[in-house]
Amino acid sequence: MKAEPLQRTPWVVHGLLMLAAVVTIFPLFWVATTAFTPNDLVLQKAFRFWPDQPSFENFRAAFAGYPVLAWTLNSLLVAGLVTLGKMLIAVPAGFAFAQMRFRGRETLFWIIVVTMTFPTVIGIVPLYIGISMIGWYDSRAAIIVPSIAYIGFYVFFMRQTFRGLPREMFEAARLDRAGPFRELVQIALPNVLPAIASLSVISFLGAWNIYLWTLLIVDSDSKRTLAVGIKVFTAVDDYEPLWGPMMAVALISMLPVLILFLFAQRFVMAAFTGRIDE
Repeated sequence: MKAEPLQRTPWVVHGLLMLAAVVTIFPLFWVATTAFTPNDLVLQKAFRFWPDQPSFENFRAAFAGYPVLAWTLNSLLVAGLVTLGKMLIAVPAGFAFAQMRFRGRETLFWIIVVTMTFPTVIGIVPLYIGISMIGWYDSRAAIIVPSIAYIGFYVFFMRQTFRGLPREMFEAARLDRAGPFRELVQIALPNVLPAIASLSVISFLGAWNIYLWTLLIVDSDSKRTLAVGIKVFTAVDDYEPLWGPMMAVALISMLPVLILFLFAQRFVMAAFTGRIDE
C-alpha cells in the first residue's frame, strides 16, 4: 500500500515539469504567432494559436521603417566584444588567484568578490558623468567598456574552476621549467573549456540584453541595440502600439541567442556533468 505513491511520484514530477515547460514556452510561442499575424489583426477577439494566413508583413514594416539591421549588428558587436573582453580578463585573473602566489592575493580577490554585492544601478549616475566627460556619450564604446568592467562574478567563477584542477599537473609542469603563461595555455585551458564556454554564454546573454544603460548613454537611432530598439515601437502611437512589428523584431532578437546555445550546448552541459559527449 505504501509503495503506490512512490511509483506515482515520477509521473507527478514529469507532469509538473511539462506544465512548467508549457508555461515557459507559451510566451515565446505567442511572440512567434504575433510576429506572423498582420498588425491590424493582432488584437482580434478570437484567439488563434496560429494565424489563418501567416504573413511577413510585420518583418517588412519593421525593416522598412526602422534600422533593424543596424540594431542587430550593434547588438552582435556589443555582446561579442563584451564577452571577449570579460574572458580575456577573467580567465588569466582567475588562474592567477587560483594557482599563483603573490602579495595581497587574498585581499585583492575578496575586494573583487565584494563588488558583486553592489547593485549596478547605483553606479549609473557617476558612470554617466564620467563617460560624458571623456566624450564617449552616444558611442558604442560607452556601452562596451563599462560593461566589461562588471567582472567580479566571472573572476570568481574562473578562480573556483582553476582551483578544482589537480595540483600535480602544475607541479609537474614547474619541474619542466614551465612558466605561468605556459601553465595557463597548455595545461589549464584545455581542461576548463566547458566552464569558459558556459561563462561566455552567460556573458553574451547579459550583454545582449543590456537595456537601461544603453537607453541612457546612446541617443542616435543607428547606434541603438535591439533591446532598446524594440521600445521604439511602443512610442509610435501611445494608443495603438505596433505590436506586430514589435514582436517580429523580438523574434529576430531571440535567434542569435538560440543559435549560440545550440553550438555551445555540449560545453554548457559538460560544465555540469563533467564530461563532453562525442
